[in-house]
Amino acid sequence: MNLHYCWLSAYRILLFLYPPDFRKRYAPEMLEIAQAAEAAEWPLVLGDTCVAIVRCWLEGRSSTLAIAEPNTYLAIGESQVVRWRLLQGFVLSIALLIGLCYFSHWTAYRECPGKATESARR
Repeated sequence: MNLHYCWLSAYRILLFLYPPDFRKRYAPEMLEIAQAAEAAEWPLVLGDTCVAIVRCWLEGRSSTLAIAEPNTYLAIGESQVVRWRLLQGFVLSIALLIGLCYFSHWTAYRECPGKATESARR
C-alpha cells in the first residue's frame, strides 16, 4: 500500500466527520482537490481539514447556500459561541490531532520496520 493511498483513506475518514449537509455539498470537490495534492502538501491539507471540521460543528449553520453572504465574518466578541461548544471543539480537535500523529507514526513504522529493530539492538 503506498503512502498516497493511506493519506487519501485518512482524508476520506475526515470527510465523514463534517456535518451531513456540508459533506453532501462539498465532499466530492474536496476529495478531488486532495487527490491532486503533492506529498509535501498533505500535512497542510489534513491540518486545515481538522480545523474546518471543528469550525463547521461550532458554527452550526447549514451550508447548503452556494453564494456566501456579505460580511459573514464577525469581530472578536460578537460571536455567540457557547463555552460548552468551544470545549467540544477543543476535545474533538485534540482527538483528531492525536489520531493523525498515531496514523503517521504507524505508516512510518510500516514503511521502515528495520529501523525499529536496529534501534532496539543498540
